[in-house]
Amino acid sequence: MRERIETGIGGIDRMLYGGIPEGNQIVIAGGPGSGKTLLCFEYLYNNAINGQIGLFISLEEDTGLIIENAKEAFSDFKDIDKMIADKKIVVHGANDTRSYIQRDAQGSSYTFGKFVTEIESLIESTNATRVVIDSVSIIKLLMKDPFEYRNTSMSLVAVLRRSKVTALLTMEIESSEKNKLIFQPEFFIYDGIIIMYSSAGEGGSRIPTMEIIKMRGSNHSFATVPYEITAGGINLMLLAERRADG
Repeated sequence: MRERIETGIGGIDRMLYGGIPEGNQIVIAGGPGSGKTLLCFEYLYNNAINGQIGLFISLEEDTGLIIENAKEAFSDFKDIDKMIADKKIVVHGANDTRSYIQRDAQGSSYTFGKFVTEIESLIESTNATRVVIDSVSIIKLLMKDPFEYRNTSMSLVAVLRRSKVTALLTMEIESSEKNKLIFQPEFFIYDGIIIMYSSAGEGGSRIPTMEIIKMRGSNHSFATVPYEITAGGINLMLLAERRADG
């Protein structure tokens, strides 16, 4: 039986009955502003506290902005700068990854072959065991051929598995409403899917909720649970906790 990797995020590990099976590649899907990037950063942060090196690779935001956003959202995490300085968390932002995304010979589409190769090199050079890629949606956006996109996605998963890391990959979904969720073909490539919804509540307010759609190699809760982003991290308000608060 594979070891369970705890995310350290309130409620998620309980919904996973102990954590993510080691070596799984998990998609964190949701709409803009749902907290996908912050959830992934907290995953690396919590694992770095326990001695596991984390690698954050962004295709959209520059390194400085990723770090500043995390520090602003998680103001209780006072040692983020030290962890980065000590290379317990390595952030490789879009200012570093743009050169990996190249146009093909005809200039009509993009190729991510170098990107996939460089990820393997980065994992090896940093000794990372926990990896985040934010966001794989940019690959789909830039690649016009769906078969090429699927092959690239499969190559990426193969590299992550070969590198023996436990990875979270963020992905945008067309609608953040649960009843409008459309299963993307690439969902079937990855080992797990966690969806972050934003549903309409009373008075027009938005209620963020989270659901584990699948987790290969593990039983898990199928509940849809409200969550909040706090200064001390992301907190899932499980049923027992909500009863206690009430």
